[in-house]
Amino acid sequence: MENHKQLKWYQKPTAVIILLIFFFPVGLYLMWKNELWTKKTRWIVTGIVAVMVIINSGNNNSGISNSSSSSGSSASEETSKRVYRQGYSDGQTGYGLPASSRASADEFYMARGYNFSSADYYVYKMGYDDGVYGRSKKY
Repeated sequence: MENHKQLKWYQKPTAVIILLIFFFPVGLYLMWKNELWTKKTRWIVTGIVAVMVIINSGNNNSGISNSSSSSGSSASEETSKRVYRQGYSDGQTGYGLPASSRASADEFYMARGYNFSSADYYVYKMGYDDGVYGRSKKY
């Protein structure tokens, strides 16, 4: 009978590599603790992870802005306001007309060839509906 010890899941190279990619602190710890690779390889991997952490620590462009600009709103918010105003203006062309005589927001959007983002399309439609039904302008 062969007498070899069975490795636990966290001692296998595949698990350590996955942890290095998705949760590097644990992956580094297990890589050094289990001594799966040569010391030179472990130092190279540690150096690569350290460089990646340093590079990412200086990158603060997470896409979420915690500070407000001098005008009090972000660029995407300004774009949405502009889209709403355009929809409102387009909607006013159909104000007072019966539904059968006016173009829908979709038809107007397509006829004008607008190319807003999917989120801003709904903002446009909201502005259009407000204009058509005579509601007060929001932005």
